[in-house]
Amino acid sequence: MNLEKQEISFDDSNEFFDRLIQVAVFKEASDIHILPWKEKVTVQFRLYWELTTLYTFPTELFQKINNTVKIRALMDISEQNHVQDGKIFMQVNVNSKSTWVNLRVSTLPTLNGENIVIRVLVTSSKFLNIESLGFTSQISSLLKNAAQINEWLILVCGGTWSWKTTTLYAMLNEFDPSKKAIFTLENPVEYVVDWYVQSQIHIVNGDSKSLNSYTFTEWLIGILRQDPDVIMIGEMRRKSETETCLEAANTGHIVMGTIHANSAIWVIARIRQFDIPSYLIASSLKYIACQKMVKVLCENCKVSHEMTKNDLPEKYAKHVKAEKLNAFVNNPAGCEKCSNWYSGRAVLAEVIKVDTTIYKFILDNGWEDDIRNYLLKK
Repeated sequence: MNLEKQEISFDDSNEFFDRLIQVAVFKEASDIHILPWKEKVTVQFRLYWELTTLYTFPTELFQKINNTVKIRALMDISEQNHVQDGKIFMQVNVNSKSTWVNLRVSTLPTLNGENIVIRVLVTSSKFLNIESLGFTSQISSLLKNAAQINEWLILVCGGTWSWKTTTLYAMLNEFDPSKKAIFTLENPVEYVVDWYVQSQIHIVNGDSKSLNSYTFTEWLIGILRQDPDVIMIGEMRRKSETETCLEAANTGHIVMGTIHANSAIWVIARIRQFDIPSYLIASSLKYIACQKMVKVLCENCKVSHEMTKNDLPEKYAKHVKAEKLNAFVNNPAGCEKCSNWYSGRAVLAEVIKVDTTIYKFILDNGWEDDIRNYLLKK
């Protein structure tokens, strides 16, 4: 078996799967897509937010790898007509170093077989501390200061693959677990940490009323009875769970979570859409972070390029004082050290600390534009 070739074959599907995960971790892929087509099966890695086809193999081998993935993810191999989710926790060796990997597996029935997507999460990630995430010193300081509070709500927003949960875990690691009872509630759990009390929402066959199923709100209420200091939740999606989180943050708990919004300021509007009273938002919300991950040009082959202020879009140019700028562009030829001219990631972020003025804006149902203008002046 040689995974370096575009067209591959294998005899042992377990060995092939192990090698596939090893390559994905080595290349820092965030997802693996195994797509059954009519005449072949394609394996794609998501590298720096773009899908790249690495391998193809004959369709007659697909059922082997499909069964292997589903068995190891504790999924039903006899069920091929419904969406299934599972997870695999395994150890791989990369560069002579052993690494634990958490795999989130999803299968979807298609015309040519079940499409398989695997989210790859390295649990011993070097990024699980704030200093390693690439924030500016000012933003890092704000996020680290969040560990000094004793209550309130901290929210992180951003798009898919923006590492929101990674930022939350990095913030959790600022707390001393010997002095703070730290609970997490996710679906699924993305990073496994021994010294946290971690729970995963469990709904049987989509039936939240089953005796073996619990809704998010029910589980969160259960955690509140466990005398927590810090609660991290995967995502706030509905009014009931958002209200429960706000109330918990208003009664002596630190609550941290993610929410979908396009900017830190619009998180406030997003919560208002849930019909939450303004007094509860104002009295609970303390920090809002918004982040986006971007690709970085390869340091080995990028090319120096001089540009002028006028080359920039007007909305950026007005903030630039220098007329000439030293910049870099990609080298079309690339090199052996990069993936299509890129190597590495950088984070673009904004953090709002709710002060007295913003508290009053929220309490008085002030417009988000008013808050933005205040922050820009500040």
